[in-house]
Amino acid sequence: MLYRNILLLVLAVAICSFQPGKEEFTAMKDVAAFRAGLSKMAAATKSIKASFTQEKYLAILANTIESEGTIQFKKPNLLKWEYTTPYQYAIILNGKELIINDQGKENSFDIASSQAFKQINELIVNSVQGNILDEERFSIKYLESKNHYQAQLQPKEEQMKKFLKGIDVYFDKANYTVAKIRLTEPEDDYTLITFKNTRLNESIADDIFAAKKKKQ
Repeated sequence: MLYRNILLLVLAVAICSFQPGKEEFTAMKDVAAFRAGLSKMAAATKSIKASFTQEKYLAILANTIESEGTIQFKKPNLLKWEYTTPYQYAIILNGKELIINDQGKENSFDIASSQAFKQINELIVNSVQGNILDEERFSIKYLESKNHYQAQLQPKEEQMKKFLKGIDVYFDKANYTVAKIRLTEPEDDYTLITFKNTRLNESIADDIFAAKKKKQ
């Protein structure tokens, strides 16, 4: 659960608002140009603030599970992903710690103490620098429609395959920002994240990425 949520954070560091309809996707004509545009956009993005809606589709349930929250990111590696409705739950990464706040109960973990946490931190830095698609832990298929690019990521590592079938990331052709993310599990249950009210390069205080007990 935690590792899956953090993968979502990694792929959501460059966000825009997008309400997609049905689109026809074909093989991307110029992958090199797409990757260059993505890298340029990421380099110009210093911070991100946005709200999001999350829809969880489970085959055993007739209705979807919906939640809402906010995300805040600041270069080089400060990230806070917070659910606000229907529950309060936050994940913070600040380069040194991974902090979990579950309904006010907070736990922190030293990133340097865990190889998995180190890899998570590396993924965040790579995504900010615009080279997340260089990750050797995924095989990637590139598609495009009239208005959007799509990267279909499939994990190579057996451990990751146990809980993750694939991640579809949609990019707006106008500005190369991520439009939505769909994470599919091995049983074909999936989570869909849609972002809105995105603000780029606004000022964000560093202390929101620290454990509450450490704030002065």
